[in-house]
Amino acid sequence: MSVYEKKVPAWKVEAVDDLAKIIKDSKMVGLINVTGVGARQLQGIRDSLRGSATLKMARNTLMTRAIEKSGKKGIKALSDYVSGPVAFIFSEQDPFVLSKFLSENKAAAPAKGGQTAPKDITISAMNTGVAPGPFISELAALKIPSRVKGGMIHITTDCVAVEAGDIISNAMAQMLARLGIEPMELQLKLVAAYTDGSVLSAESFEIDLDSLFSQVLAGHQFAVNLSINTGYPTGETIPLIIAKANMEAKSLALNIGFFTADLLDQFLSKANSEAFVLALLVSEKDPEAIPSDVLGQVQAAAAATTAATASAEVETPAEDEPEEEEDDEPATIGSLFG
Repeated sequence: MSVYEKKVPAWKVEAVDDLAKIIKDSKMVGLINVTGVGARQLQGIRDSLRGSATLKMARNTLMTRAIEKSGKKGIKALSDYVSGPVAFIFSEQDPFVLSKFLSENKAAAPAKGGQTAPKDITISAMNTGVAPGPFISELAALKIPSRVKGGMIHITTDCVAVEAGDIISNAMAQMLARLGIEPMELQLKLVAAYTDGSVLSAESFEIDLDSLFSQVLAGHQFAVNLSINTGYPTGETIPLIIAKANMEAKSLALNIGFFTADLLDQFLSKANSEAFVLALLVSEKDPEAIPSDVLGQVQAAAAATTAATASAEVETPAEDEPEEEEDDEPATIGSLFG
């Protein structure tokens, strides 16, 4: 070895070898942006990822060398995204699912002067645990109501310290930190990911999966409706097409009077309804033409039907027609004309 060659420390070689092995054994290898993420917040995120993904921090140069050393087909392009504060994330999950998981799991972080409040920052009434002194003047300067009680400074009422959209001052950021309030949210974002031989960029993950799923369901329903209405049979729609044809055949038979044994009940029900209507029309012309007991049953049935229809319109519509209940035996064709 030349005296001018610099020996690579053993720990760097070992770190590259370890990362390369993990990369080689992982289904999905991603890079996440860790800008502004402190050690405590990072540990909280690690805990939330447990069982679904693993984070590994390393110097960018070591990360790049590990990617190249892994030898996985097509993964070299991932090196282009190793820039700035990034870390490896390894998972067996689909990168789209992992990206959604990261977007829904955020870590609380302390505020810094100059940041914009993402929402109203509220300070609750509390015992600060601080003895009387300059601290109470600092609270007053920030318009946080306080008083001394029991030898300690208390914040007396809940108050909005910073409204959403306002800039957080240095003094307010320091006060929030002293009170243990962490109003900011940190979210790990997937910068790029390697899976199935390809490297995907962040733009590929910005998909509303819920909306996409709804569109797929709607498309499936449209396809089913098209198949049924055009009579184009598929394995899924054949039972529905047959059921539709059966319903239309029964309706046609009833409307043209083509009698079949299995439609006996429907024919009798239809004839009975038509007889009721006829009886009412006749009674309007000549009240004496229909026996009073029969007319009473017809009128009662008509009133019950009207009431049930009105109730169904006012209340939640039901899928089935309401059953009509009568105290007396309902009139039939025979009782009307027998």
